[in-house]
Amino acid sequence: MTTAELLAALTRECPNGVSFDPMSVRLLRQRVPFEERHIEDLKKAMFQLRNGSWVCREMILDDESKSTFDVQAIGWLMAYGCFSVERLFRDFRGLFRKIDTLEDFVAFLKHSDFNVVWRRRGGYFCTQDSPILEDRLASISKTIAGWLEEANGTLTLHEIEQALPQLTAEALEGIRAQFLPDVHVSEVGEVCCWCRTEAIHLPDDFAEKLTNAVDTLIVLEKKMSVANLEFALNLLYRLRFREEYALTDNETFMRICAKHYQGGNNVFSNTKKPNVKANGGFGRMTFAELVKSAKKSNAKTCGGFVPGKRVRSPNTCFRNLSVPVGAILVFTKDSHITCTVLDDSNQVEYNGKTWSISTLTIHLLRVSSANGFRFFTYEGETLWERRLRLEREYKYDEY
Repeated sequence: MTTAELLAALTRECPNGVSFDPMSVRLLRQRVPFEERHIEDLKKAMFQLRNGSWVCREMILDDESKSTFDVQAIGWLMAYGCFSVERLFRDFRGLFRKIDTLEDFVAFLKHSDFNVVWRRRGGYFCTQDSPILEDRLASISKTIAGWLEEANGTLTLHEIEQALPQLTAEALEGIRAQFLPDVHVSEVGEVCCWCRTEAIHLPDDFAEKLTNAVDTLIVLEKKMSVANLEFALNLLYRLRFREEYALTDNETFMRICAKHYQGGNNVFSNTKKPNVKANGGFGRMTFAELVKSAKKSNAKTCGGFVPGKRVRSPNTCFRNLSVPVGAILVFTKDSHITCTVLDDSNQVEYNGKTWSISTLTIHLLRVSSANGFRFFTYEGETLWERRLRLEREYKYDEY
């Protein structure tokens, strides 16, 4: 038998994977006859899970799921040049057999000839071989900087995640920390936002009072620390200065102070400077244009992904999920918590108050951002799983 024939037989007889230790091989040969020389060829055509079992791609995904997965993964690479592996794993976790850890998913991607790179800031990325990942991320950071400029210096994290659906919040934070040091995270109206330092509206006399505070600390031979500067400004302005002006990030606070200090003492020499670099990517697209583009899915033909061709993917909403007004949704983290659908878009009623489903989820989880369709169920499945199922059924009928 050829290697392909042996793989087909193993998939049929041992769908949960196989082991190639001597005892297991003797038992395996009773079901699928093969010779010792075939083992190395089989291993090359399979990959090993953390539990030690060897599997092939056909044991992980059926043909329909494999087609859907390839369209999404290749589509993101073609559109963005890279994506967060964890982000793709979250979307397709319910379709995989035997893969329930990110590490096994990484092994699956590498076996499927995707280029996977580990980055300390942001986790695993899948990227095209050229240009290198750092250039891709630097290009994305330049694009975000452009959006912030268009938006007068402030964007909600949710808006950025919407425009860059291929990246996790962890990956975005890594980009911000490395390439956008002049952008800080702040709570604006209890909503997590990215803000440019220049967009902070400080008091007209801030430079004067800051300079006075710094020079006084120098005369008193006090350390130029965050705590000392904060204490001095609190006294001068008679309020909690950093809270009032959303300067909770220490590095951002010190950078603001360094920028506005007018004295002659060199006390802020170690303050980091912005490091936005690189061109290319989709930097010329406006924020609105990319949000619109991100809501499109890649076209699929019988042969697979076709670069450049896209069809519009509808926004996730109750109407597209066949969830009627008046339906009761159950919170995945606590089955005693329910809400009622109020319209065919995303509005629900909870405790007598109207919420968008994502805003309610953020409230219940006490986090800065969340996709509400992932945390509420209807008819026994999460709304996100329902969307994926309906999309698969639609694509199958269309095919």
